[in-house]
Amino acid sequence: MTSPKRQPRTARTILNELIERVNSDTQRLRIIEQSSESLTSRVEALEQSVLQQRRDVQRLLTELSSKISVLEAGISKSDSTLKEVIGHMKKLVTETRLKELETLIEIYNPLKSSFVTKEELEKILGNNVIRKPKKQ
Repeated sequence: MTSPKRQPRTARTILNELIERVNSDTQRLRIIEQSSESLTSRVEALEQSVLQQRRDVQRLLTELSSKISVLEAGISKSDSTLKEVIGHMKKLVTETRLKELETLIEIYNPLKSSFVTKEELEKILGNNVIRKPKKQ
């Protein structure tokens, strides 16, 4: 077997080969730079998006906090008002006590009740005068 003979390399062929390699490496570097720039712009866009979302969340939390404060104040006011109402209701007359008062008023009502004077009672009973027992 005969080995293929290598042609002697000349400076021109070496130079052409080096130029091809440099061009190939330059092309690869450009592709890598473009990929890097693309990734950098994507990361920057993502950072901006995250920062905007963070600002939005902080604004929403502030709004919610203020609304919760308003609700707490309203609940506190309602609670104190409810306690006042309960206090007033405890002071109100019960139905049983009201009926007792109505009965007493009806008994002592001079327009409806007929009270008897001492003279009228003596007249009704006749001559039997009501006498107080004598003290001994």
